[in-house]
Amino acid sequence: MLPQQLADEVRQLREHGHSVELVEADGWANVVFHGYLLPPGYNKPSTELLVKVPLSYPNGSPDMFWTDHDLALANGSVPRNADAMETALGRQWRRFSWHPHQWNPGNSNFFTYVEFVNTRLAKAV
Repeated sequence: MLPQQLADEVRQLREHGHSVELVEADGWANVVFHGYLLPPGYNKPSTELLVKVPLSYPNGSPDMFWTDHDLALANGSVPRNADAMETALGRQWRRFSWHPHQWNPGNSNFFTYVEFVNTRLAKAV
Protein backbone atom coordinates (compact mmCIF):
# COMPACT_ATOMS: atom_id res chain seq x y z
CA MET A 1 0.00 0.00 0.00
CA LEU A 2 1.37 3.40 -0.98
CA PRO A 3 2.18 5.77 1.89
CA GLN A 4 -0.55 8.43 2.17
CA GLN A 5 1.92 11.24 2.93
CA LEU A 6 3.88 10.44 -0.22
CA ALA A 7 0.70 10.28 -2.33
CA ASP A 8 -0.27 13.72 -0.99
CA GLU A 9 3.19 15.15 -1.75
CA VAL A 10 3.14 13.74 -5.30
CA ARG A 11 -0.29 15.32 -5.80
CA GLN A 12 1.16 18.68 -4.68
CA LEU A 13 4.02 18.29 -7.18
CA ARG A 14 1.47 17.73 -9.95
CA GLU A 15 -0.47 20.82 -8.82
CA HIS A 16 2.77 22.79 -9.23
CA GLY A 17 3.18 21.64 -12.83
CA HIS A 18 5.46 18.62 -12.50
CA SER A 19 4.80 15.60 -14.68
CA VAL A 20 5.18 12.88 -12.07
CA GLU A 21 3.72 9.46 -11.44
CA LEU A 22 3.64 7.23 -8.39
CA VAL A 23 3.85 3.47 -9.02
CA GLU A 24 4.04 0.66 -6.49
CA ALA A 25 6.35 -2.04 -7.86
CA ASP A 26 9.04 -4.41 -6.61
CA GLY A 27 8.31 -3.54 -2.96
CA TRP A 28 8.85 0.21 -3.47
CA ALA A 29 6.82 3.34 -4.01
CA ASN A 30 8.46 4.51 -7.23
CA VAL A 31 8.21 8.20 -8.03
CA VAL A 32 8.99 8.96 -11.69
CA PHE A 33 9.46 12.52 -12.92
CA HIS A 34 9.10 13.03 -16.67
CA GLY A 35 11.16 15.82 -18.21
CA TYR A 36 13.03 16.57 -14.98
CA LEU A 37 15.04 19.74 -15.65
CA LEU A 38 18.80 19.50 -15.18
CA PRO A 39 21.22 22.28 -14.32
CA PRO A 40 23.63 23.40 -17.08
CA GLY A 41 26.62 21.12 -17.54
CA TYR A 42 24.86 17.92 -18.60
CA ASN A 43 24.59 16.37 -22.05
CA LYS A 44 20.87 17.20 -22.24
CA PRO A 45 18.47 19.66 -20.61
CA SER A 46 16.19 17.12 -18.90
CA THR A 47 15.91 13.47 -17.90
CA GLU A 48 13.52 10.95 -16.48
CA LEU A 49 14.17 10.80 -12.74
CA LEU A 50 13.29 7.79 -10.58
CA VAL A 51 13.22 7.90 -6.79
CA LYS A 52 12.52 4.65 -4.97
CA VAL A 53 10.77 5.33 -1.69
CA PRO A 54 10.35 2.65 1.01
CA LEU A 55 6.75 1.72 1.73
CA SER A 56 7.50 2.60 5.38
CA TYR A 57 7.86 6.29 4.35
CA PRO A 58 8.25 8.74 6.06
CA ASN A 59 9.93 6.54 8.67
CA GLY A 60 11.96 4.97 5.87
CA SER A 61 13.84 7.46 3.74
CA PRO A 62 14.59 7.60 0.02
CA ASP A 63 18.21 6.71 -0.74
CA MET A 64 19.89 7.15 -4.13
CA PHE A 65 18.13 8.12 -7.35
CA TRP A 66 18.13 7.03 -10.99
CA THR A 67 18.10 8.87 -14.33
CA ASP A 68 18.06 8.06 -18.04
CA HIS A 69 20.80 5.54 -18.76
CA ASP A 70 22.51 7.92 -21.20
CA LEU A 71 22.79 10.91 -18.86
CA ALA A 72 26.36 12.25 -18.66
CA LEU A 73 28.17 15.49 -18.08
CA ALA A 74 28.50 17.79 -21.09
CA ASN A 75 32.12 16.66 -21.55
CA GLY A 76 30.93 13.05 -21.88
CA SER A 77 32.16 11.83 -18.51
CA VAL A 78 29.93 10.18 -15.93
CA PRO A 79 29.36 11.94 -12.60
CA ARG A 80 31.16 10.41 -9.62
CA ASN A 81 29.26 7.49 -8.05
CA ALA A 82 26.90 7.28 -11.03
CA ASP A 83 28.52 4.54 -13.09
CA ALA A 84 26.12 1.67 -12.31
CA MET A 85 23.17 0.70 -14.50
CA GLU A 86 20.07 -0.98 -13.08
CA THR A 87 16.75 -2.17 -14.40
CA ALA A 88 13.55 -0.91 -12.78
CA LEU A 89 10.00 -0.51 -14.06
CA GLY A 90 10.95 -2.38 -17.22
CA ARG A 91 13.82 -0.15 -18.37
CA GLN A 92 17.49 0.69 -17.81
CA TRP A 93 18.45 3.53 -15.46
CA ARG A 94 21.72 5.17 -14.38
CA ARG A 95 22.02 4.86 -10.59
CA PHE A 96 23.35 7.83 -8.66
CA SER A 97 24.70 6.33 -5.44
CA TRP A 98 24.43 9.55 -3.49
CA HIS A 99 23.00 9.38 0.00
CA PRO A 100 21.50 12.13 2.17
CA HIS A 101 23.35 12.57 5.44
CA GLN A 102 20.26 13.19 7.52
CA TRP A 103 16.66 12.05 7.54
CA ASN A 104 14.25 13.03 10.28
CA PRO A 105 10.67 11.82 9.66
CA GLY A 106 9.39 14.80 11.65
CA ASN A 107 11.17 17.39 9.47
CA SER A 108 12.16 15.62 6.27
CA ASN A 109 9.79 14.84 3.40
CA PHE A 110 9.81 14.18 -0.32
CA PHE A 111 10.32 17.88 -1.06
CA THR A 112 13.49 17.99 1.07
CA TYR A 113 14.72 14.88 -0.73
CA VAL A 114 14.12 16.50 -4.13
CA GLU A 115 16.16 19.49 -2.93
CA PHE A 116 18.96 17.06 -2.04
CA VAL A 117 18.78 15.63 -5.59
CA ASN A 118 18.89 19.14 -7.11
CA THR A 119 21.86 20.14 -4.98
CA ARG A 120 23.81 16.98 -5.78
CA LEU A 121 23.12 17.27 -9.51
CA ALA A 122 24.33 20.89 -9.48
CA LYS A 123 27.51 20.02 -7.53
CA ALA A 124 28.42 17.22 -9.94
CA VAL A 125 29.06 19.61 -12.82
